[in-house]
Amino acid sequence: MQRNPSSRLYVDKNGNLRAYRLDAVRLIFPGIADDTDERRLDGLLPLDDVAEDILDEYGIDLLELLTWPGKAQQVYFLIGHSSQGRADSRLKHPEESESDTADDADVSTTDTQTTLPAATDGGNGEDDADSEGDTAESSDGEPDQPVSDGRDGDRDTRAERIKAIVDDHYGDKLGTEICTVDLGPIGKMPVPTSRLLQPANLSITSPEVSRKSATADLVHDLNDERISYLHQSLLGPAGSSAPHDYLITSRLAPFGTGHGIVTEADLSRHVEADNDYRISDYVPGPSTDNWGLPIEKHKRYANKQTTHPSQLEQLDEMSLRDGSIEALAAGDPEFRAMLSGRVHNDDRYEELFGAYGRIPIEKSELKHFFAALPTYFEASSFGRLTTIDEPDFSTEQLGSHAPGTRQSYGTDHPGDSTTLSDSSDEESDRHKELVIERIKFLLRHGHKIIAVDQDVIEVDLSDPDPTESQYLSGESRPDIVSKKDGEILFHEIEVENDSKPAALLTNLARGVYHDHPVHVITESQSEAQGKLWSDPPTAKDGPVSMAFKDTDETGTILYNQQKNVSTEACWYLLPRDLSESTWRLLPTDTVQLVGKDGSILAEGDAEQPVESYEFHTPRVRKDGSDWVLESASGEELRRRRTKDAAASGYTFVWKPLIPTQFEYLTNTTVEFQSENGFTIFEKPPLWEQPQQSASIRYEDAAKAFVELVTIEDEGAEIPIPMLRRRFKTWYTEQTDLKQPNETWFGRALRAYFEVDDEDDHNKTLIDRRFRFSEGLESPALSFIEDEE
Repeated sequence: MQRNPSSRLYVDKNGNLRAYRLDAVRLIFPGIADDTDERRLDGLLPLDDVAEDILDEYGIDLLELLTWPGKAQQVYFLIGHSSQGRADSRLKHPEESESDTADDADVSTTDTQTTLPAATDGGNGEDDADSEGDTAESSDGEPDQPVSDGRDGDRDTRAERIKAIVDDHYGDKLGTEICTVDLGPIGKMPVPTSRLLQPANLSITSPEVSRKSATADLVHDLNDERISYLHQSLLGPAGSSAPHDYLITSRLAPFGTGHGIVTEADLSRHVEADNDYRISDYVPGPSTDNWGLPIEKHKRYANKQTTHPSQLEQLDEMSLRDGSIEALAAGDPEFRAMLSGRVHNDDRYEELFGAYGRIPIEKSELKHFFAALPTYFEASSFGRLTTIDEPDFSTEQLGSHAPGTRQSYGTDHPGDSTTLSDSSDEESDRHKELVIERIKFLLRHGHKIIAVDQDVIEVDLSDPDPTESQYLSGESRPDIVSKKDGEILFHEIEVENDSKPAALLTNLARGVYHDHPVHVITESQSEAQGKLWSDPPTAKDGPVSMAFKDTDETGTILYNQQKNVSTEACWYLLPRDLSESTWRLLPTDTVQLVGKDGSILAEGDAEQPVESYEFHTPRVRKDGSDWVLESASGEELRRRRTKDAAASGYTFVWKPLIPTQFEYLTNTTVEFQSENGFTIFEKPPLWEQPQQSASIRYEDAAKAFVELVTIEDEGAEIPIPMLRRRFKTWYTEQTDLKQPNETWFGRALRAYFEVDDEDDHNKTLIDRRFRFSEGLESPALSFIEDEE
């Protein structure tokens, strides 16, 4: 069995213990920067729904919650483990040499000390079997010890998905960030660790009955007494045929309470003492823990029953690698398992004492173990200790307080994605600065500024103030509206917007709709080229020259707008296996939402509201105080406290950008900022090659045009005169070179396409038809909505 790449326990070259959790998601409570900050959270934050949704994710079959009192607030980490995958090159820590392996590391120094082997529960260099003997039922044969990742290609995405789920559930109530945790500072000296045990055929009292959370009570009481500690819960799903939902392992290691495990005598003293801060003290119901095991009574009873070795003695012989029965009662193997992030089953719990270490629980009992109690400190309780330091962690990926989505809506560049907070009207500083520079430029060239969609422009202008004027009604407005020589012009500032062609296309369509020229303004020449042309031709950019994303075998693939599809009754979601909406526009002006297998998930007329389409997808709806997730067939899948929590793991359906034209060349001028103000970008199209013969240029231009405005459709026909009229406008907008006459245009088409010329007066291009009807007015376009 492979080791778990999410956890790593070893001794580095300097003799320091390292107990890492890779890609741990930290939960951050607001309001720690200022003691007077009123945003501090009060009350319990349940994580039961979060835990359930995380374990529904692919590649995560064990969820770990770690918590301890930090320097400023209670520290919580969620770590996802998996039993399906492979080792990861990321496992080797920069400090670890080739010889510093998990197999030969050992912290012990003498034979009289209790050893702390690294990376394994028993120190023999191999993972133990972790048998299911101390559980009511196994997890359908799956190994209970996680060993690897849950990946997207070569990239481990577990932490990112856990982070997204927490964000979905709690939004800006909780901050999240991805960290690497090192528990090594607490492992300098083994300490007694209590593990929750449950007698057979008995169950924990549910939170609904006890009106409390075990984890919250534990955190509150220990912090109140200024006790330093590490608390761990490991949750895995039960088998599909099991009568319960989950298996839980829960441990508590208190520090600075006057006892540690260094010698065998330490074990004996701990077993004989009546110890405080046992984990079972905080769990309601008939639970116990290893500190309460009747070791001496059991030994005396067993030895009186037979002259042969007792069962306890036999099991001690079988479990030498896990230590003596006294070590089991003190929790020495549990401390090692806690550091290495392992479940660690021990048969002796069940065989000798009739208790389960992996406790079967129902979903209703999750809140006992998965909950966060916001607690704030002026100083760390670990600062009082001399032999143990607070666990360390370092941030790998800063988080966001905004609920997220993993759906891209622009070009297919790696990493293109956005959050729902991007829909904010607040523009970047660079955008605001370029607006101001453009206004100054226009004033120098005799323009009158009619309206500016920005509060502050830092330019002296006569009344009326253009920042308070609106040339267009509604929310969809150009960045700048100017007037010169009686002509109204729209100016759209494009900054940090390379992956958002839908936003630019909306602006271009709005200019055509209101019959005003549009000037697209960028910061650089390369950005200007990206707005105008597809260069190289396979790149999905250049929205001015191509107003759609791609083509499939039956229609035109559209860009997505950053708008969810919702009605008063529900919000529509994509199936679980999809992360991006794929909308297709057919030549019949029908719009389809397409599934991964080509199935039609939604369909409707391009000029009707998207909300009116017939959807066959999951959805979330409000039901009283709950939000309900339903399948496409209407089956209730789960209930959550918020909409985003109910939809966690799913992606909201976004509206398509239904273009009004195939391209927007005629009405658009692209400019970039230069030393002299702004310069018009005039790079010619790829087919314009003056050194080539006219016939070759005509053929290449005709091919580019036909592929832009039509798709293949067997049996369809387009009259060539109609096609040439549309071609003429497209051609002359891009080049000053002579255009082909009707005869030459027909000849150019024949180079790549089939033409029916039997009737000289009615020649047609066959087996192709226009992609869609130009002039479509979709209510999904914001300026169309404003007019309604």
